[in-house]
Amino acid sequence: MLLEQLHGFSPRAWPALTAGLVLALAAPAFALGAPVPDRATLSRLDTVVQARMRDSNVPGAAVAVVADGRLVHARGFGTADDEGRRVTPQTPFVLASAGKSFTALAVMQLVDAGKVRLDAPVRAYVPEFRLADPGAANRITVRQVLQHTSGLPEGAGGPILKSAKDGTAAQAIAELRATTPASRPGAAFHYSNGNFVLAGLVIERASGASFAAYLRRHVFAPLDMTRSFTSQAAARAAGLAQGHRYVFGVREGYGPTFRTALQAAGYLATTVEDMSHYLTMWLEGGVYDGHRLVSERGMRTLLTPARPTTMGPWSDHATARYAMGWYVGGPWSERAVLHPGNSPDTTTMNVLLPKRGWGVVTLANAGNELPVPGYPAAIDRIARNAVDVLVGDRVESGTSLPAFYLRFDAVVLLLVAAAGAGLVRAVRRLRSGRGPCRRRLALTGVVVRAGVALVLLAVPGYGWAAAWTWVPDLLIAGVTFASLLVATAALRLATILRTRPPKAPYLQATGVSAESRVAVHG
Repeated sequence: MLLEQLHGFSPRAWPALTAGLVLALAAPAFALGAPVPDRATLSRLDTVVQARMRDSNVPGAAVAVVADGRLVHARGFGTADDEGRRVTPQTPFVLASAGKSFTALAVMQLVDAGKVRLDAPVRAYVPEFRLADPGAANRITVRQVLQHTSGLPEGAGGPILKSAKDGTAAQAIAELRATTPASRPGAAFHYSNGNFVLAGLVIERASGASFAAYLRRHVFAPLDMTRSFTSQAAARAAGLAQGHRYVFGVREGYGPTFRTALQAAGYLATTVEDMSHYLTMWLEGGVYDGHRLVSERGMRTLLTPARPTTMGPWSDHATARYAMGWYVGGPWSERAVLHPGNSPDTTTMNVLLPKRGWGVVTLANAGNELPVPGYPAAIDRIARNAVDVLVGDRVESGTSLPAFYLRFDAVVLLLVAAAGAGLVRAVRRLRSGRGPCRRRLALTGVVVRAGVALVLLAVPGYGWAAAWTWVPDLLIAGVTFASLLVATAALRLATILRTRPPKAPYLQATGVSAESRVAVHG
């Protein structure tokens, strides 16, 4: 039957036909008309979400579930700010990286319109884009930035791309000029916000509108997302949830962080109610309320997984592949299409369940990411556990945030106490006037302490301002420990320089000077 349908195709049509078949086989297919979650399941979902919030001291969250082409469940829990305002399904939250699929969708709309080619070099639209390797910058395509296979390393760029300050997308991209690619274009997956900032500039150059204006007109408006915002001021006026972060486990109101320069990488604001419209559009193959936002082929391209990767600790490092603005895989017993989002003070996740035709969005107004061993990503697990309930998996709660911080704070205290004790000993030795017995070993200790301090003060991978934004407790601990090491090294060096080397024990016992011993044996 298939051969009969293909009869008459010219050889030139085969590559396009083959690509279409690959897309059709690789992209997840969403079930239509599947049963909706029952009341008992949705009630348990609410119970689990609230339990995880209490476990990790999260002040507020909202969740929505879509099925059978409609919103079937939406709830708000806790408080939106420190004044006690209640969270509702209409409360806006910062979306963070869970919004990357908005950028990918907008690019695909322009592909449908013939204004963007996925395999064209990014520099065809953003000619000012540069890297330390000019050849690599010339070879990076629009497809590769959407799939995080451009070769840009994670955290590429300077303060803006690391969310330490705001600016413009053009300024953020200018910071990439000294960046060395982590791999050749197309070879491997490296998650980098710089990719989607580039994609946002492609949208602006191809459409002639700002990224924000394009999104409002071509995505928010047709999806009836009336409480979704590209402006922090507008979102605040509509009741934007306050963000929260944790410093040594103590929660504090902060932000929420909102970076206009990184808007295409996820700095939008929206509600779970509005996101239910968005997820419904994806589940319905690019159509919402009879209006098609993107072609069927475009949808398949957006959802076709590319390079493999390992997800974060919230998923117990489950494997997945990245499509365009979505991961395909996940930690559950059935394949999901998903994207988590993390800002310094907000945690979010969008999940589509192709087998069931369901979608889930979870937004929480607290954030925490510490790049240390044993970090549990406890706030992200709120969203994971919501999906656990829906698909009938065991609810893997993991380590709570307070339990993690008990260990983290204990380790920090031990390290600081040990460094402090070393400083006290250095002070006492300097005051006594006694030099070290082994000068070479003492000098080695000075160099090691100074070296460790320099590494800590360099704040690898962040920069000072970004470290204060994302990991303030790690910065405080690092600076305190480094300062103690520097002070100890300085005092020990002063002791070495102020005192002469001690006489050898044999010479002291015999009373023979070193000069006489040389003369006798010379």
